[in-house]
Amino acid sequence: MQNSMASLKQAKDYLLELPRQLEEYLDDAHRKALNQLIQAFGQLFDVVASINMQAKEGQVISGSEATKIGDHGFILLLKLIDLMELLDLPHKRKEVEQISLIFARWILRYSGRINHLGPVVNAFAQSAKLMREKESLKTLSELMSRVVDACSLEIKQDLDESDQTRPWRLLHINRGIVATRTYDLDIMKKAFDELLIYLPEEAPDFFIEGMKEMEALDYPPHVRELMEFYHLQKPTISLH
Repeated sequence: MQNSMASLKQAKDYLLELPRQLEEYLDDAHRKALNQLIQAFGQLFDVVASINMQAKEGQVISGSEATKIGDHGFILLLKLIDLMELLDLPHKRKEVEQISLIFARWILRYSGRINHLGPVVNAFAQSAKLMREKESLKTLSELMSRVVDACSLEIKQDLDESDQTRPWRLLHINRGIVATRTYDLDIMKKAFDELLIYLPEEAPDFFIEGMKEMEALDYPPHVRELMEFYHLQKPTISLH
């Protein structure tokens, strides 16, 4: 799934095929709700295609416009995810969540803000599980870094620190894990530095667990040394 759906066109094709795939699970009410969502997605994709075409001609929308359109896409996506939950189809939910990465990349293309982080974080986690090659992990880490930068101020303020499952926390923890798996010191430093900045209370536990992983798995010496360096650091900066 992660390798087969990487563009808006592929997402559109997937969604158009979805009602047929789910036919045996749908009653009349669910079928109506799904068809309405697919129709709304179709309208959204038409708008996005028009914007992309205009961009090729030098007419680029503003970041605020991209944010607004992206928000609409994510709201539709969250409704579709809720429907997959209602139908008790976790494998389909995971497929649908991958569309969030396509939306995120589109928002980033036009310098918009990401206000709905949950499905993006879930899609990142699913993608990371399937990746082994260092270059793929580096690409994923770079996208995670760009998403961190593009998150709204409300998300970055991270007010509900008691929730261990909040997407902002999981984004940084998973990003740190992916960065470590790249063996790339520059990528690791960026992820670890921002972990210390954005999650100063929780970063030490990450590095404690990281040191355990260094001992349990065969990480190269340069990766071990960097993890140990951060393990010894004391977070002193917070952005909120």
